[in-house]
Amino acid sequence: MFRSVLVLGYIRGIRIEIHVSWLIIFVLLLASLGTGLSQAYPDWSITAVVITTVLTVLLFFASILAHELGHSVVAIRRGIPVRAITLFIFGGMAQISRDSESADDEFWIAIAGPAVSFALAAGFLMLSLPAAQISEPLSVAMSWLGLINLIVAIFNLIPGFPLDGGRVFRALVWKFTGDAARGMRAAVMGGRLVAYALFAVGLWIMLAMNNLLGGLWIMIIAWFLLNMAEASGRDYGMRERLRGLCARDLADRNLPLVSPSTPVDEWVHDHMLAGGLRAHFIGDRNKVVGLATLSDARKLPREQWPQTTVADIMTPVGKLVRVSPDSSAEDILRLINEHSLNQVPVMDDDRVIGWIDRRRLLGTIELHLELKA
Repeated sequence: MFRSVLVLGYIRGIRIEIHVSWLIIFVLLLASLGTGLSQAYPDWSITAVVITTVLTVLLFFASILAHELGHSVVAIRRGIPVRAITLFIFGGMAQISRDSESADDEFWIAIAGPAVSFALAAGFLMLSLPAAQISEPLSVAMSWLGLINLIVAIFNLIPGFPLDGGRVFRALVWKFTGDAARGMRAAVMGGRLVAYALFAVGLWIMLAMNNLLGGLWIMIIAWFLLNMAEASGRDYGMRERLRGLCARDLADRNLPLVSPSTPVDEWVHDHMLAGGLRAHFIGDRNKVVGLATLSDARKLPREQWPQTTVADIMTPVGKLVRVSPDSSAEDILRLINEHSLNQVPVMDDDRVIGWIDRRRLLGTIELHLELKA
């Protein structure tokens, strides 16, 4: 199966991964920086150009990773878990598990990334001076990294969502008005204005400067920022409307049950296909011992279905990803998406009291949102 991300490892429990789109910007940076260095320094050897280019680009992406780690470390210290950091075509993104609960948390988490980039810029620029006494390629690399980190820091402070500056802006509006929703609306509006301005700049570069590729790239960035700002606003609005809904409200109490001794072929034909359900709990009303799903059946050769019981292929109840009756709707959605689940049991201690199916969940949430509206 094709995976769109490659996990590089873990730092302080945070999963570090690169998205397949990262390869595009990696190759483009290698090509553009290598071409620029060979033209600016024609006396350099091919080896010097290649080594300087590769190391500089790798250190640039390490700087982006450090920027996102700045956000992540502050978030963790303020009690907000961080699942992963993903490097992709437009930079990096820390997957923070939930929204900040106070304006102060939002501010310090948001400002941490640009602060790291400013520190890196200062460090690289200071290193470029003594590096000039050692090697010209080393000095050039340090200078370029100092300048690019400075640009990253300044660009990210533009007050529009989803840039860090938009989060800082949101935190400030939230702090002075006491209204988190108003802060979010202001940050999303700032994100729209930034995107529209970048669209105009990209168009001007294409028409006035006759730079089709440069203008097109800026317009792609603008499109990305606009979509991220709009999506962030919608997601925030949905989470606000879902506030107060929990698993107890969303769970289906009628468990689809199958006896542990049922052969897999009988279960598939008489229960799964007949009922249109992808999964069944194994056990009875008094005790559920596991869950069998369509994917469990597909792992087993069909000729073995008549001789194999559902108890043989099920996931034991103790190993199931589960939610408690008080789990919030937001947490349930995140859990389902994070683990690619189609259903999740609702358990009170070790007792299954209901279950939540992905399709049913989305439909139920839609009804609740309509009623709240």
